[in-house]
Amino acid sequence: MKKWLFMAMLFLQKLSFSQDPCLPTYQLPAKQQPISNGIQVGYVEAGQGKTVLLLHGLGGNLSHWLPVMKAMATSYHVIALDFPGYGASDKVLPDTTKDAIQFYADAVSQFIQQKGLMNVVLAGHSMGGQVAMVTALQSPELVSHLVLVAPAGLETFSQQEGALLIGASQPAVFEKQEEAAIRSSFKMNFYELPGESEVLVQDRLRLKSCPDFKIYTQVVSAGVNGMLAHPVKSELKNIKQPTLILFGENDALIPNPYLHPHLTKEALVKEATALLPQSKVVMVGKAGHLLPFEKPTLVSQAINEFLK
Repeated sequence: MKKWLFMAMLFLQKLSFSQDPCLPTYQLPAKQQPISNGIQVGYVEAGQGKTVLLLHGLGGNLSHWLPVMKAMATSYHVIALDFPGYGASDKVLPDTTKDAIQFYADAVSQFIQQKGLMNVVLAGHSMGGQVAMVTALQSPELVSHLVLVAPAGLETFSQQEGALLIGASQPAVFEKQEEAAIRSSFKMNFYELPGESEVLVQDRLRLKSCPDFKIYTQVVSAGVNGMLAHPVKSELKNIKQPTLILFGENDALIPNPYLHPHLTKEALVKEATALLPQSKVVMVGKAGHLLPFEKPTLVSQAINEFLK
């Protein structure tokens, strides 16, 4: 009888966790893995085989990778992770002794080690791509391959440009965003807005009424500061892992269209691949910035071909 009651309570705890309206809509049960300082990192996993670890971008969560995860789980052990402060992870701000990118890279390294994983394929989208590069540089023994999808970190900004970006991404800016601005922001991530993206929009709209919303706005702002504070371009030559770079031909966010209107994706990628010892580039047609969600089949096919 006691065993039955314990199992029932455990089930109800899991059920309430999965139905928490302040958590994003995930198609798989979210788990948590403790890392340093007792921080719990949220993640979902599926499949067996070589591990592919997926990292989301600024302001997002692991749901952005779920369509790719579904396609790849038939051949790989795929894990999609929420950075601390996002999604199913503990709502904490980056450690004040380090920038956000370093904080997340440390969290990824600790997660890999705590899970007992080896030689993972580390795939990052946007800010997650910058985190993936820093992780590979600082803990090369943990990472066998890199996949950088519309990665941040390849584009550099002057001090004046950085100040403009920081000023435009203060927590108050995100706090004041109404539905029209949120929808417009999501639309900029796509070449053609997919109907499935409404789930992402609704998750973001619900977040506005959640107790941790102010922390979320601070986390996003800290992420912008971190990306500017931790450039990786000068270190690309030290990345030894085979690297796949994917960009949407119609990416409207990278390069920055306002600060660098004459810089093309092709020029940005050409400069990066000249520095990366082992790299391959795939440009995806009719695709915007949020490639893993907009073109999951093409992204998963490109990764599968890269890993053969």
